[in-house]
Amino acid sequence: MSAYVWHPTPEFTEHGNIAAFCRSHGVAGGYRELQARSAADPEWFWDRAAADIGIVWHTRPTRVCDDTGGIAFTRWFPGGRTNLVDSCLDRHLRQGSGPAPALRWEREDGTGGVLTYDDVAALSARVAGGLLGLGVREGDRVAGYLPPGPEAFVLLFACARIGAVLVPLFSGFGAEAIAIRLVDAGARVLVTAAATTRHGRRHDMETVARTALRKARCVRHLVVVSEESGSRVFQEPGSGPAPTEPITTTWHLLADTQPAATVSRPAQAPFLLLHTSGTTGRPKGAIHTHGGFPVQVGSETRYNLDLRPDDVAFWVTDPGWIMFPLVAVGATLAGACVLAYEGAIDHPDATRLWRLLDEHRVTVFGSSPSLSRMLMGRDLKQPAAPPWLRVLASTGEPWTEDAWRWYFADFGGKRCPVINICGGTEVGGSLLASAPTLPQSPCSFSGPCLGIDAAIEDDDGAEPPEGRIGELVVRRSWPGMTRGLWRARERFVHTYFGSRPGRWSHGDLVSRTGDEWFVHGRLDDVIKVAGKRLGPAEVEDAVVGDPDVAETAAVGIPHPVKGQALWCFVVPGAGRTLGPPELERIRGRVADALGPAFRPGRVIAVPELPRTRNGKVMRRLVRSLVTGETPGDLSTLVNPACLDAIRTALHGQ
Repeated sequence: MSAYVWHPTPEFTEHGNIAAFCRSHGVAGGYRELQARSAADPEWFWDRAAADIGIVWHTRPTRVCDDTGGIAFTRWFPGGRTNLVDSCLDRHLRQGSGPAPALRWEREDGTGGVLTYDDVAALSARVAGGLLGLGVREGDRVAGYLPPGPEAFVLLFACARIGAVLVPLFSGFGAEAIAIRLVDAGARVLVTAAATTRHGRRHDMETVARTALRKARCVRHLVVVSEESGSRVFQEPGSGPAPTEPITTTWHLLADTQPAATVSRPAQAPFLLLHTSGTTGRPKGAIHTHGGFPVQVGSETRYNLDLRPDDVAFWVTDPGWIMFPLVAVGATLAGACVLAYEGAIDHPDATRLWRLLDEHRVTVFGSSPSLSRMLMGRDLKQPAAPPWLRVLASTGEPWTEDAWRWYFADFGGKRCPVINICGGTEVGGSLLASAPTLPQSPCSFSGPCLGIDAAIEDDDGAEPPEGRIGELVVRRSWPGMTRGLWRARERFVHTYFGSRPGRWSHGDLVSRTGDEWFVHGRLDDVIKVAGKRLGPAEVEDAVVGDPDVAETAAVGIPHPVKGQALWCFVVPGAGRTLGPPELERIRGRVADALGPAFRPGRVIAVPELPRTRNGKVMRRLVRSLVTGETPGDLSTLVNPACLDAIRTALHGQ
């Protein structure tokens, strides 16, 4: 994986945002020198990055960070006061760019629209006024159970404007998952869509929301985005339901109020409470702030994605995942436009994605490796990527080389860099990323993001030799790092700092070859066969090279002698059959690629793999079906029927 297949063009090396920053600050060695300097002196970098990004301070911070409380409790921009709405929206109005598009959206049925910066600023102010009318005050939590679209985009800024804390909920959640998060957050208001559509089928979200509210008595108001705007009856406070029942209104009426002013908040004040699922126990609530989050995501979108005011950024994601607020905040900081799409990306057929890129003139596109594996397995007459597409991006899980090459060459026409980013909900952005000013080899990262002091450590805390896998750790705080876990201070310290005191343990398996870094999977997915450790991505890369295989999941299964045995679950390609000869051939491929010690104990053909809406394969669920262990949190699983199919395959092969 060390042969470069893409080399940067002058568009990035001379005219991009990284080049401009380096020129302004006398960094003659380009990205590599900037990367090293920013990790060694993060206060120098983050101070200048905040100014370059355009963060508006109502009161300037007394310093960049205060780490006297240790890495877990570092305070970023102490003494500073701000509101991310000023930096993302109102600043552009003052600069005269209010008529520029801020959001384009399209639904599965082809309807959609455009909101300018003027529109988003005005509408978010009115929705904020409506929330004030419902009794929402600074620090109160407002939950959003919405599909991608204008309401989810506007609600984010409406909450931030008045100092409320947004609690995003995945639009595919069931009632129990919603109730758990509402209760944990102590949400006062829930905003839901009446329904959404995927693959032409209507999904009733309002009924799910109302079922959840039977267990979430903390919620006092339910706001419904009606399928026909304004069609629901508005219940005045004090009338209608008993005090223990939430009062219902509509989005249309919520927005038909006097606009609220933007409040000034301490830089440490939370604006986002986003839950990340654990394998056991209740979900963890990550907290992101008005000061740290915009600076972090602004750096990544400005320098790694090279976002500019004339860009249209489209990320295949859901408002309940970190990428939606990351793109919404990062793109508006840049004065760019966001495209939000509600529905299945392959409906009515797999060419829908190309039509979206073409019709909305998308210039920066992001997805997950799973989307590439899904599309490359289709028998498509693929159109050419539009010439204005200039950056591809990816997050969510490790690449296999075949899928990466398809994304880069077949999808992107070999013209665009693939900006891999690796982070998560608790990170508030990314720890590793690619840079568009550096050459790229398949599946690679350029290394730690700017301002991130990251390293690779083995079990003893030493740096492993080049090419060997270790855990990704961070030795200093960064602005986007969660300010703890909601109502779980001890859990926060134990989860991220318990195994390596003084260092953030991220749980990703990574390696380094030369200047490039590679991600191999999660630490809890690591496979240990007779004391030899490898990540699932290495195995899966070997398996999907077989012409009959569309995708695979590699897991470690307890073994009385070896400790673990390697098992592979494989999905056949379109029109392909995986019988005993093919399964045995796959076992041989893995042994040839990784060595005889890693020949899979079993290779099992299954119709599909369990995954989340944003494409992550849930390997722990596959493993639990074999071992009989408790599977843990299933709330993000979008295809639960596949579990029965895998059980059947386990007993039938």
